Amino acid sequence: MAKNFKPNVGGKISKKEAMEWIEKYDKELRKDKSKDTKSVFYGRDVLLKILSEEDSAGITFFFGLKYSEFAKKDTLHLVMVPTREDGTHIWKEDTTTSSPAASMSSGGEVAFDSGTLCPPYC
Repeated sequence: MAKNFKPNVGGKISKKEAMEWIEKYDKELRKDKSKDTKSVFYGRDVLLKILSEEDSAGITFFFGLKYSEFAKKDTLHLVMVPTREDGTHIWKEDTTTSSPAASMSSGGEVAFDSGTLCPPYC
């Protein structure tokens, strides 16, 4: 099992294949095109922060539902958690800060969210 969590796991796919998968998701699961999540953007700084966590071999992306003021309903979000080579997740102490920036600087990250969602930002 540990071999599945090495830093080199993952690989490129063609644009054609990526677009096919995206379009299939869009067609089959995004019922409300104006409000259901199509994509999530995360900045370089947060990705590098996760990867720089001690013992981090990579990032596990969890799907989650979170209430969106824009959509007025729960929408799909990604939750990112640093992951060790043995597959365990690096959960730090929760400092209960509401600001992602404050959490990053305090060293109290538990997991990462607050990406830019499309929609509304597309």
